Amino acid sequence: MNIIGKWNVAEAQVLNRSTFKLDWRTAADIMADDSLEDYEKQSVSYSYLFTEEGKALTLFPIPDNITKEQIDEALASGELKLYDDSTMVLEEKAWKEEDGKLFYNSGAKGEVLGEEISPWVEIKQTDGGIELMAYRLIKG
Repeated sequence: MNIIGKWNVAEAQVLNRSTFKLDWRTAADIMADDSLEDYEKQSVSYSYLFTEEGKALTLFPIPDNITKEQIDEALASGELKLYDDSTMVLEEKAWKEEDGKLFYNSGAKGEVLGEEISPWVEIKQTDGGIELMAYRLIKG
């Protein structure tokens, strides 16, 4: 599978408040659900850009209420990195291919039962896309 390119959220896992389990829901369904929090809706606006150099950029549209002056200040202070005129880079991680499988550096740290956990999570192939942690992505 060629992972290089931009991927958009098609589905995301959302907590079902009646069963307390995570359910897969489409991005459109999440955006239309008034019972969900803003951060839950914003997360389906993310895009992921996988580069040939092994970088995985999380991209987010610049909100309409942010002024050019605010953007310029954030850029000057190093708080903000732009991808293009309308998109900012939320974070930059790494990806790699190992033994025919794709992995994403989640940045997770810690240990379980005294064993250090690996920050690398597998990127799974799905029908028409990939699954990255709590998101199902489609190329586009």
